[in-house]
Amino acid sequence: MSRTDSRIRAFLSIDIDDEALVTRVHNIQQQIDVQAAKIKMVEPQNIHFTLRFLGDTSISKIERIHEQLKKVTFTPFDIRIETVGAFPSIKRPRVVWIGVTENQAIMKQLKEKIDDRLGELSYPPEPRFKPHATIARVRAVHDRKRVIDNLEGLSTKSIGTMTVTSFRMKKSTLTPSGPIYETLWEIEAS
Repeated sequence: MSRTDSRIRAFLSIDIDDEALVTRVHNIQQQIDVQAAKIKMVEPQNIHFTLRFLGDTSISKIERIHEQLKKVTFTPFDIRIETVGAFPSIKRPRVVWIGVTENQAIMKQLKEKIDDRLGELSYPPEPRFKPHATIARVRAVHDRKRVIDNLEGLSTKSIGTMTVTSFRMKKSTLTPSGPIYETLWEIEAS
């Protein structure tokens, strides 16, 4: 099998690189009630905002995606990272996340530009997009009331502001101890 035929698990992300913000996110993770539910925390260095999950993708397609996404233009913008929530809901949490409150619309516009370019490679658009970064995955709930109370208590937490200056193509390698992410390339704001 040639190099271009091999496949990787891929996604596009905006990474949280600021160590102070990562520390604040980690502090919130430590406030999640792990007695009330079986929860797996996302490693602090792996916390990011997913713009598009591409899944199992050939290296040659990753290269074509890179060529398309080089055409995406955007200027740097600030986002405020705050609020803690859960999907599908706080009452039935499977994923615990931190959200974006400031300039969410600009982040969505960037996602739409990416979707437009990916459309050139036959990727359908993803109309539902809520900017968030997963911080924990709930495996099982032991005490629903405690989980709900805990997440509601964290819901107004503020992490801080960061400037988005790029997005990245990431390779995800699944391991028994959790995924390992590697940046393949980056598209910078102009």
